[in-house]
Amino acid sequence: MSQGLISLFIPMIVIILAMTTKRIIASLIVGVLVGGIFLAGGNIVNGCIIAIEHLVKSVSNEESVYIVMFLFLFGAFGEIMKVSGGIKGFSELAYKYVKAEKGALGTVWVVTVFTFIDCCFHAISSGTVGKALINKVNGSKEKLAIVVNVTSCLLIILIPFGTTYVGYIVGVINSSLIKSGIQMSAYNLYIKSIPFNFYAIVMILLSIGIIFFNMKFDTIVKKVSSKDELEKDFGHGHEAHEQCEFEEKAPPRPLNLILPLALLIATTFFFFWYSGKGKGQGFIGAIMNAEFEKSILLSAVVSIVITTIYYLFQKIPMDEIESHFLSGGNEMMPPIIVLVLSWGLSSIIEDLGFVKFITNTIGPQVPTMVIPVVIFLIGCAASYFMGSAWGTWALLMPIAVPLALTTSSSLPLVIGAVLAGGSLGDNASPLGETAILSSTIAEVPLMKHVKTIFPYSIASIIISSILFIAFTFIL
Repeated sequence: MSQGLISLFIPMIVIILAMTTKRIIASLIVGVLVGGIFLAGGNIVNGCIIAIEHLVKSVSNEESVYIVMFLFLFGAFGEIMKVSGGIKGFSELAYKYVKAEKGALGTVWVVTVFTFIDCCFHAISSGTVGKALINKVNGSKEKLAIVVNVTSCLLIILIPFGTTYVGYIVGVINSSLIKSGIQMSAYNLYIKSIPFNFYAIVMILLSIGIIFFNMKFDTIVKKVSSKDELEKDFGHGHEAHEQCEFEEKAPPRPLNLILPLALLIATTFFFFWYSGKGKGQGFIGAIMNAEFEKSILLSAVVSIVITTIYYLFQKIPMDEIESHFLSGGNEMMPPIIVLVLSWGLSSIIEDLGFVKFITNTIGPQVPTMVIPVVIFLIGCAASYFMGSAWGTWALLMPIAVPLALTTSSSLPLVIGAVLAGGSLGDNASPLGETAILSSTIAEVPLMKHVKTIFPYSIASIIISSILFIAFTFIL
């Protein structure tokens, strides 16, 4: 068997292992070790050494360090805000004005403006606010679960700044570009791919339709019986975060939520402009040429320092802030580990001749028009059975990028297909972090929530597949 064929075989085995075992980290470790052994010509000891060397090399460059530190700090930032009383204050403020179900569900969208930093933080925050309001107006908890779910993962992935998703996605794209020998801005490609995340966009539109026009939602809920269903602990150690209890140690103050997020947005755009000025025309040109990894890390550091001082002036104990800083950062360790392992695996399969094999052998045989939709559907299947958007993106991006380049497919369209396919897992899988967290907070049985959202997910998959095929002819 040629090394080129082996380089394709290894990531496919990793994907199958991850889908069957639901353990993305363990599957990636197997892939890295097997790849190292193949590079060593079958020598197990040398293979393990080579595998470790590739992992070290993958995190030793400046961009990788920036992204790892950014992910840790953003997790910490989200956790710090939980002790500020901001969510409780926002909830009490909204409670005075909301009179109907549409208003209660619409408030979840409003809260998103202040909680988009992370899907777990948003689910807990918006769910806490939304549940109080839904109970007040005797609204549908099933609708609440849907809205919290969609705004937690599918909406946040479309926001190109100030979120934990941004750093992770850019890291995966950048690694794939480097392995393909392409000098392009990973951040610019991510921005250009956002309109092509059709699954997320369609599901967002459907959720809005459910709020305002019902769209047979009540009929679907009535058909879904959860009486005989047992809730299972699916195990969620492979996900980005573990569910944590919502804590608020301070008096309710809405500004304690609003001001830190406003600061984060302002500093992010300032550092984008500052690092890119002189490299492009005007403000937009500067942002498009910014040193992305450095900018988002600096904005996180500045935001955390100023927010901590702001909270200390309100006599929030420093030991509480430190404790939540560390726990929030630690919750980001699973995606950090997945990212590092995917970098190492990409480096190994590159040395095995993956890019050359795709370019010379596989690429010319694949019709261009089917590449985006096939990647999307594979991503849907992988993410559904893994329950992990993070893991799906890490596994598919290194395959999709060189395939797109070889066949002259639109790179933003193909990247959008990878992101769209991965999005399904968090949104609609019973193993997905967002589905589990949204149903728990809304007090809806998990399997009832999954079965309720399923028809809309299928409709979104069909519409998205048609759009991916159509846009291969347009672009």
